[in-house]
Amino acid sequence: MFDIFRQYPRRTLIVMLAVAAIASIYLAITVRFTMEQNDGHIGALLDDTWIHVRFAEHLSEGQGLAYNEGELTSGATSLLWVLTLAIPFTIFDPGIFSQVDIAIAMSAVGYVLTALAITAFGWWATRRAWIGFAAGLITALTGRYIWMGLTGMEITTFTTLCILSIWSHMQDIRDRRSLGWRTGILLALTTLARPEAYLLTALVGLDAVIFVPLRDETTRQARNQRILGSWRGIIAYSLLAGSYPLANLLIDGYPLPNTFRAKSQLGNETPDLPRAFFWMANVDHGAFFIVLAGIGTLYILWLTWRRKGTSITWALWPSVFILGVLFLGAERYVVNHSRYIAPSIPFNALAAVVGVWAISRLRWTSLMWLRQYLLPIGLVGILAVVTFARGEKNVHQVANDVKQLRRMHVQAGYWFDATTQPDEAIALNDVGAMVHISDRRVIDLEGLVYPEVIEATNDTADYTCEHDLQLARVMLKDPPRFIGVFPWFYPCLTEWPGALQPETIFTIRGPTVLAGGELVIYYPVWENWPMLGSLPPEITLSGARFADSIELAAYNFQVVENGLEVTLWWQAHGQPDEDYHVFVHLVDQRGHLVTLPDTSGALQTLQHDSQPQERGYHYFPTSWWRDGDIIRDTHIIQWDDLSIFTQPGYQINVGLYRFPSGERLVVRDGPLPDQDHVTIPLALNIRRWG
Repeated sequence: MFDIFRQYPRRTLIVMLAVAAIASIYLAITVRFTMEQNDGHIGALLDDTWIHVRFAEHLSEGQGLAYNEGELTSGATSLLWVLTLAIPFTIFDPGIFSQVDIAIAMSAVGYVLTALAITAFGWWATRRAWIGFAAGLITALTGRYIWMGLTGMEITTFTTLCILSIWSHMQDIRDRRSLGWRTGILLALTTLARPEAYLLTALVGLDAVIFVPLRDETTRQARNQRILGSWRGIIAYSLLAGSYPLANLLIDGYPLPNTFRAKSQLGNETPDLPRAFFWMANVDHGAFFIVLAGIGTLYILWLTWRRKGTSITWALWPSVFILGVLFLGAERYVVNHSRYIAPSIPFNALAAVVGVWAISRLRWTSLMWLRQYLLPIGLVGILAVVTFARGEKNVHQVANDVKQLRRMHVQAGYWFDATTQPDEAIALNDVGAMVHISDRRVIDLEGLVYPEVIEATNDTADYTCEHDLQLARVMLKDPPRFIGVFPWFYPCLTEWPGALQPETIFTIRGPTVLAGGELVIYYPVWENWPMLGSLPPEITLSGARFADSIELAAYNFQVVENGLEVTLWWQAHGQPDEDYHVFVHLVDQRGHLVTLPDTSGALQTLQHDSQPQERGYHYFPTSWWRDGDIIRDTHIIQWDDLSIFTQPGYQINVGLYRFPSGERLVVRDGPLPDQDHVTIPLALNIRRWG
């Protein structure tokens, strides 16, 4: 892999130092500006950084893969990054903000290493130093990538390992091996850095087993020998990369981490192609860059087919990677400055420079100095200037994102620390800084570190009542003291009448990489929760079971200022098939609906029909009920003369019916089965209002 650098040691030193210097200077300028804008502080750009830091701290303390203390979970997307952070945490035992600083420093080193890796690989793959230098230069000047370098995340490490893995694989091909031990180890480390590397492993395997033998016209016997000779690489990869899926399987019963299960939208979303595919490159570099990268990719594929000892992986990987990420979640090309597809940046930079090389090799002029020197220098210069100009705003973005995270998540973490007791739980949809600073047990409403949420919401769509109600059930079983969310994430639950009482709000202004500009901390009012955990005391039990798995478990009457308040407690013994209306009728001794003239003389029936918990446009349809739910459902039969409700012999009929047909559900089990209602004596159960 390093043969060409041994031949030209002085040139290698100059090229590498130049790229490292450019990357380091750009990095230093960005850090200095960020600190100036944040009172001398540097900090995490993403809340996810705090998640990795907390996992690493617990690992360094011997707790294993735990986020909530003492609770193992497979919530770490990047096991390699957590293990890497745990090493200095174990040695130096830093405070929580120093832990974040260490993570940022290490990802910044990864940014420089990526620029150096693509420089060296580009030089080695093309045997031209200027191509490697240009690829490293463009990578270092890409504003989005320097943002990635200051996140404190695994992005730059993963990208560097991708480059090294492909480089090692191409060396294997030149050495007539399918998979050497070095490539196996590098691919395994890349897979442990991010699970998207399974795609890279598959691409390397297809290249080694199918494409290369087909291109080289290798006999079946020779191909089998090469595969059998790869046993060291296969074992190395299996042992290293297979360890984490096995651990996940033992911890949570699934081979992939919770983050994949919680965030993957495979089969549920369709990316906006081709716009999404080219979106990031167009924003970072412009249309001219995309054209050159396309030319370079085609040129690499053409060279690969014509020459032995080369590979299709370095040409196809950025496209395969971007498409894979987009189909796993169509919105990921914009989330967090496109961090999920940022690892394609250096490969696209190299492809664009190879495109310049391809154009320079065309014999469109006899002037060699123009074609082979002036043109490449000019085109690369244009790419570098445009890339820097387009990415300069990211320097300001880094400072802004640090400031916003400190104002919202960090301050909220201090608030939880001051307001809650150490043994109390909190429920959040961003579980990084707030949890690590407060050191409170968390119910993660996104499921990243709390797999019970994934199980509960697996078959529901985000931003729907079905989704929010499943979260309500989870929190009912494990009640938090406070719930801190971005309200638009959970529109149904946050607007449920009386269920959540706003306690405090943390706001930020302007464009943000966070999930929203307003984080609201709510106090849950459990008596107004959509469903209850148990029946309250001082009520009358019923036990009448209707068809479709619905039981009238209990009831209570109370004369209030404007009539009779009838409170019903329904219990679901399964998920009802339909949405039913509830009727509550006041009847006389003969079972006839009581009808009286009102003040205007018009006859009015004393009844109340509605969907369960109906309040204006809000209600709780029976089709949303789940097995075990206890639903508190209040109805008011309005009448000004309250004495009517104390008449002897008056009763209340309660039941359910299909709307609009009026067909009633039959009582299957109760005092009088096979009736279409439950009759409750009124005088024996009434309570006075006030």
